[in-house]
Formats: sequence, structure tokens, C-alpha cells
Amino acid sequence: MKQKNERNLKFRDGNYYFDFSFRGKRYIRLGGSTKQAAKDAMVRLRVELLNKPESDGRYPIEAEDPVFPDFAKEFIELYAKAKKRSWQRDEYSIARLSAFFGRRHLSQISLLLIEKYKLERKAKVSTATINRELACLKTILSVAIDWNKLVASFPLKKIELTEENNTRTRVLLPDEETRLMAEATPHLRPMITLALNTGMRLGEILKLRREHINFTTRMITIPVENSKSKKTRLVPMKDEVIDLIRGLAPAGGFIFRKRNSEPYKNITTGFKAACHQAKKDPEDEKDPGIVNLLFHDLRHTFATRFIEAGGNVVILSKILGHSTISITYNRYCHPSNDAMLAAVENMTEKPAQHERQGERLPVYVSATSSKVDS
Repeated sequence: MKQKNERNLKFRDGNYYFDFSFRGKRYIRLGGSTKQAAKDAMVRLRVELLNKPESDGRYPIEAEDPVFPDFAKEFIELYAKAKKRSWQRDEYSIARLSAFFGRRHLSQISLLLIEKYKLERKAKVSTATINRELACLKTILSVAIDWNKLVASFPLKKIELTEENNTRTRVLLPDEETRLMAEATPHLRPMITLALNTGMRLGEILKLRREHINFTTRMITIPVENSKSKKTRLVPMKDEVIDLIRGLAPAGGFIFRKRNSEPYKNITTGFKAACHQAKKDPEDEKDPGIVNLLFHDLRHTFATRFIEAGGNVVILSKILGHSTISITYNRYCHPSNDAMLAAVENMTEKPAQHERQGERLPVYVSATSSKVDS
């Protein structure tokens, strides 16, 4: 049944809001899930305002209560650009949030409405994407409270992120690599090659400059400002990578750049297109190409190939820039089926004798082991 609004009370998205003016200032607040709770909250605030002298400078927050898109723009210009390296990602999140919340005031963004947002986005994007957008929303609302744009009692801590599964095991198979390189555009192909041979993140690749390359030491320096861990790290270069970089930016500047010398901002669309075109049978219109592959999976592929080639996991962790070895183990070391089969077949079976209850039972041990595990 549709709820009726009363004077100073409005019902939206399962909650009541009260709205009144006092001494020339307007106060809009979330009152509660019931009409009586909203009335009680409004009375308490009015009593509090009446009992405080006008000159003490400690009145409750002035409810400017701007609409979400307007405050989000202010947030980007005055906060995000000054304090966040990922402010451009925030712009993307805000575009999606604004499309859903429309011209609602900040105080009208209820927990119920946020749950509806999560449900709608779940049908379109990954959990990780939803969490980034919700984290952006929480930061915006937190800043709004700090700037006296939103009441401090807003239930910010109750905006919950969804648990993510970060253990993707997708790696690029050799035959897929051949097809992908054949379909990738000329500017995308060297980025794929670099990712497969260094394990660098896409953001690090796009921001890579000639001054970050040392051909003498054969090292790429990932500077602090480009590093996710906010620490400088070194990435070794094999001959293929050295030859690749020498041919791309001999005169300096960005390694991967457009004709106007500006760096590429995003290559996701081109990468998806290349995957789609990389069909096993080009004549088969139903062939989906390479499926379920993200550019970040090339980093997984590098790590997997490194371990399968006998590389040390501690060294791999340093190359990838992980804070702990467990992250490297859990997220990036995914041996292929062929590698696991080869490892088992490389074990040399040696019969050992074991006495038990008068029987002589054969026990097999690995050639690399000096004793039988108990």
C-alpha cells in the first residue's frame, strides 16, 4: 500500500524523511523506517536546536543536502584529483552511480536503494567492479559528512561490500596466444608481448616511459607513482623485451603512445575485440574466439610460465611486486594440466620394502626423497 506523505514528512524507498526550516536554515534528515520514528527524530532535533544558543557555532549540520551528481563533480575537482591517483576510475564509477540515483539528494540515498543498485549492477558487471563503485560512493558520502553536506548520523558503516573471489586461474594457452597475436592491432600486440614476458600490470605498461628503461642493467623501473603497492620495483628484461622497447621509443617519452605522443588511456575494447576475432575456425560464425580472458590474465600467464620453467617463487614475488609470498602462491601460481602431468611422470618410481604384520609391501617414493613419508 502506498504510504501517504504528511507535512514535514516524506516517504521514499522504504524510509521516512523529515524536512523543516529553523532560523533561516533548512534541515532534511533520514527519520527512520516508520512514521512515528521519523516524527520522534524530528522533535528531538527541534528541541536540540532550540536549546543551543545561536552564537556558539555548534549548530547541527546545515542541510545543504546537494543532489548527488552536483556534489560528485565537486568531489572530483576538490578531493579526488588532489588526493587520489585513481580519480579517473572514480569518474567512471560516478557515471554509473549517477545514472542510477538520478537527481536524488545525498540524504535520499538509503541503504535499501543501495541494495537495489547492487542487485541491478550484479546482472551486468563483476563483483569487483560493484565493490569499486560502492567504495567510491562511501568515500563521497564520507567527504560530504566532513564538508557539512550530510548529517553525521548517516549509516555509512552499514554500506557493505560483497566478498570477492580473487583467485582467478585463467591463463593464456599457447594456441590461444598465437591466435590472439594474429588478431591484435599493431599498437596492442607489443603490449601483450610485454605483459607475457614481464608480468607487468596494464596500468604500469600504459604509463611506461623511456627513462624507466635501463638497457645496461636490463631492468625496467616501476616508479612509485605508477606502482599499485606505492613502492618502486625492478622488472628484469629478456632479449625479446629489450628488442621490443628499442624499436618503440628510441627518442624518449611514453613507450606506448598515439600519433600525438599522448599515452593510451585504455585498451580494453581493443583487447576484447581481438579475443573475439581469435577464432579456431575463422569460417565458423558461432566460434566465440578466446573466451573469459582479461588483460590482467596475461600477468597470471607470466607467473604460471615462470614457475613451470623452474623459477623461484620468492623471485617471482619480487618481480610482481607483491607484499607477501602468499599472494603470489594463492593468486598467480596456477600450473597447467600438462605441467602437473609432466611433474608426476618425471618422478622415478623406486620400490622400497616395508615390514608390517609379516607381509612385505611395496612402497614407492620419489627420486628426490630420501625417506618415506609417514
